Amino acid sequence: MQSGSREALPSRRMIFLLESAWYAFGLAVVLALGVVNLFFPFGLDQAMYFFGAGALDRGATLYVDYWDNKQPGLYVFYLVAGRLFGFSEFGVHLLELIWMLVFAVLLMATLRPYLRAPWLSALVPAASIGVYYATVGEHELTQLEMLVGLPLYICAWCALHAVGQAAAPARTALLFFCAGIAAGLATLFKLLLAPVPVALWLVASVYLLKDRKTTLLGLLPRLWLPAAAGVALPVAAAVLWFWQAGALRELLWTAFVYPPEALGTSPPASPTRLVTAAGFFIKNTAPWLLFAGLACAVWLRRLKRGESSPLIVMMLVWLAVAAILFLAQRFSWWYHHTLLLLTPFGILAVCGLDALAAYVNRFIEIRASRLPAWLAHRTAAAMICAAVIALPTVASLTNPLVTKALPLLAGARLLDNGIQFYQWEVSENYKRLWRGSRFLTMPTAEPGPIYIFGNSIVYSFTGRRSAHTTTGSAWRFYLPSQTREILATLDRRQVPYVFVDRNDVKLYRLRPEVAAYLKQRYEIIKRDDSGIWYERLPEDQDPRDARTP
Repeated sequence: MQSGSREALPSRRMIFLLESAWYAFGLAVVLALGVVNLFFPFGLDQAMYFFGAGALDRGATLYVDYWDNKQPGLYVFYLVAGRLFGFSEFGVHLLELIWMLVFAVLLMATLRPYLRAPWLSALVPAASIGVYYATVGEHELTQLEMLVGLPLYICAWCALHAVGQAAAPARTALLFFCAGIAAGLATLFKLLLAPVPVALWLVASVYLLKDRKTTLLGLLPRLWLPAAAGVALPVAAAVLWFWQAGALRELLWTAFVYPPEALGTSPPASPTRLVTAAGFFIKNTAPWLLFAGLACAVWLRRLKRGESSPLIVMMLVWLAVAAILFLAQRFSWWYHHTLLLLTPFGILAVCGLDALAAYVNRFIEIRASRLPAWLAHRTAAAMICAAVIALPTVASLTNPLVTKALPLLAGARLLDNGIQFYQWEVSENYKRLWRGSRFLTMPTAEPGPIYIFGNSIVYSFTGRRSAHTTTGSAWRFYLPSQTREILATLDRRQVPYVFVDRNDVKLYRLRPEVAAYLKQRYEIIKRDDSGIWYERLPEDQDPRDARTP
């Protein structure tokens, strides 16, 4: 017995080292891809969130002194990032990287019991977070659809754990209470996400009833009431905060009154955008699609046998509901909306790899006597075979990593303005908007706030503040009453400069009242590849003397 124990010990050590190597590799992939995005420029939306977080840091109240139609969760994220690490691209992306590393560790640790080859959980972060970091650009990075992957996964795992364990009713209720808290946090980022946790809880209800762990009536105290209480906790805290800040009316108007009114006045997205967004997701996940498809095939095979696959079912439901929510947003269909699908997709892909690893184990068990001694240990052999299968897929992230790293290294070599050089290299918007707005930093420029119909990063480049509670970035989705209020504010505050971004010239056609107002009250003082700058006419000047766009 002692001799056998001593012989088995090296094998256990080898397995431990091999598993550690897998997990270290998985974290290294996320870390490396995250680091090369730390100084990445902000896109249109992110510049708006960044400006809003800066306003909140200066004492503004969301929806009162600064208005956007997003829920408060994302602005809290940007505000915390700014206060912890500085109000800059680096500060925001550093908090996101920490968030994603925590998410990666959680995925690795919690998925182990649900895989026949537990060490394959090391690849889930690469298949989801790694794909995200490798493929996104300035308009997709640090968007809420990827950030909410963490609370939504916690919600899914709590439900999954409650289904898989023969837990006491009190423990089951506690798990669903925690799931509710996570779901509540996710909805504070975006209310539209609420169907995802509800769908996951419906799946959990079916499994609990099927396994006779409770009755239909028993679902209320064990699942739905604790989950509802969990959701109410963060939501009530947010409502209470806005109430004491005197902004509850504005919060409720933004959350429930504005959306249906905006849908009636905003132009729908073109079908071409839907196709390109779907293509964006398929292209970026293509190396993993075969494995995700294999997971679906495994589920169908188990279903025919009457076997249970709660992990695969929940991820398929999450994926399906996320796809429906994406399609429902017919006024946008932006690329970043597809990021909501990445977490369940990555888990499904690794479930497919797990099925291959199980097949390798069976192959080795049958032929163990014919294999070399070092290969006869089925776990070690399965790891090697899985590495041969999976690493080429993971290696598909190498090219995006190098592509993003090279401009960063080039910028770092410059002693002066290295980060600016890098950001100009990767973002044409940063370069043109910075150059086009330089005149506002000159002593001869009129002081005071400005207003931008376009990218809010101009406020940061010029050190100016917005003349209105909105930034102008989302002008397409402003209600007619809001547009009239903006124009009235420009008059009341005698705003010296207004800018129309080159990418927002549709403003003249879609908002003719704005075009008429600019023609009457302002004159063009600068037109270049950044856009058109207007300066306010003196009150005694005849508007007919002003130049038109």
